Amino acid sequence: MRPYEDIVSRITNVVVTAAACMAGLVLVFLMLMTTAGVVGRKFGIPINGVFDLTHFTVLIMTFFGIAYCGFRGGHISIELLHQHLGPRTRNVLNRGINLLGCVLFAVIAWQTFVQSTIVREINESSQLLEIPYFPFYWMVAFGAGLFAFVMGLRVFVPEPEVPDEGGDEGESETR
Repeated sequence: MRPYEDIVSRITNVVVTAAACMAGLVLVFLMLMTTAGVVGRKFGIPINGVFDLTHFTVLIMTFFGIAYCGFRGGHISIELLHQHLGPRTRNVLNRGINLLGCVLFAVIAWQTFVQSTIVREINESSQLLEIPYFPFYWMVAFGAGLFAFVMGLRVFVPEPEVPDEGGDEGESETR
């Protein structure tokens, strides 16, 4: 790995890890809020706005966590044909898929940011709590843009391949 690739990878690691930590904190908040909402309803003291907050927290978790998963190579891949290809073909295929994903998520980030200006101008907000939508559009744009960057990075700096350890073959099943 060239020195500048190492620096870019390290900075990207810090940013995607920070975003994933934010997603984790939001998940904890969602868990506590949902529990409090259920318990509150059971005792006749419902919490207003749980529905609105659930939408916002799931959105943040998804778009702040996706880049971390992509950077760590945690996304699902179909290995039916992939494992039968040679290393060079796999490399070209992976780079092509990452390039396509980079372009797709860059367009998503761009269009979401453009839409955020419209949503801000018309003051669109949630129904019950009247929380403005535009900051959440910015968060989606940030998360999609970060994922586009990670996929673009993988075009030029592929993640190292993990050697196959044989999977479940040969293991005995005990019940």
